[in-house]
Amino acid sequence: MSNICTAFSDNSVTQSGSGGELGQDVVCIQSTDAFNPTRVVSVPNLIFTCAPTFLLEGLANGVKGIAGLGRSKISLPAQFSPAFSFDRKFAVCLTSSIRASGVVFFGDGPYVMRPNIDVSKNLIYTPLILNPVSTANAYVQGEPSADYFIGVKSIKINGKVVNLNTTLLSINKEGFGGTKISSVHPYTVMVSTIYNAVFNPFVRELSNVSRVAAVAPFGACFNGKEIGVTRVGPAVPQIDLVLQSESVYWRIFGGNSMVQVSNDVLCLGFVDGGVNPRTSIVIGGHQIEDNLLQFDIATSRLGFSSSLLFRRTTCANFNFTSKL
Repeated sequence: MSNICTAFSDNSVTQSGSGGELGQDVVCIQSTDAFNPTRVVSVPNLIFTCAPTFLLEGLANGVKGIAGLGRSKISLPAQFSPAFSFDRKFAVCLTSSIRASGVVFFGDGPYVMRPNIDVSKNLIYTPLILNPVSTANAYVQGEPSADYFIGVKSIKINGKVVNLNTTLLSINKEGFGGTKISSVHPYTVMVSTIYNAVFNPFVRELSNVSRVAAVAPFGACFNGKEIGVTRVGPAVPQIDLVLQSESVYWRIFGGNSMVQVSNDVLCLGFVDGGVNPRTSIVIGGHQIEDNLLQFDIATSRLGFSSSLLFRRTTCANFNFTSKL
């Protein structure tokens, strides 16, 4: 029997993991000139893991695998970088539309969305923090986390600092705590004490709007007819994740903080994660929709745009049709 290399595969949706055989194959991917798709390019020896079929459980119908974008040595960004001679950098733009696609760019910008807006301009940057302890479900002892963590220092509601236990915002020596970004989670999940610290002042700031019965998994729901509409979504209090300094913050507007659960009901799209989760804050998919996130692994920093709605574009506005 020939020698077989193995690696751990991880399904973060079902929180299961297993070992799998490593393989190689040719992978083709659409390139772009920043404005339109161009020719299809290929990687001749892309490494992948052939995982057990049970790791497909919990994924969307028809899905045959998971594309790894993490900080591992065999993720797609790590392999595409030497193959195409660009820095280890990629950008994600998730759409809020159920009828249109978002986009992932490998390599540097510009990233141009209709109507001719380079959304890589005016990005705000914050360091990516390495969690020294793996947060995967199956891993080798001593292996660091492949997830992307950022250093949230405080949280503000309508410009007012909320009262919370800031020690939970740091990663301890066991790898617990901190803030990570995860599109696996549909909504931002917070340890109970931080969730309550955000929930209560948010509700107070929106006291002029009628509360309605909560709709799981959300705790605060409101009469949507009493909430106005702005360019960046429902007119609700702004939530700021303050990063390395008071002048660097990720502002979450109504389009990303609120979830429309019915025609007349809007809910605060944050979820109580319990008293002792592995990570204190997990920024979920709804909160990053129509935000451009650029993961610069080479320099260990995150560039983020905040809501592209302010710039009159969305993540669905990349031109997916080739030039004629």
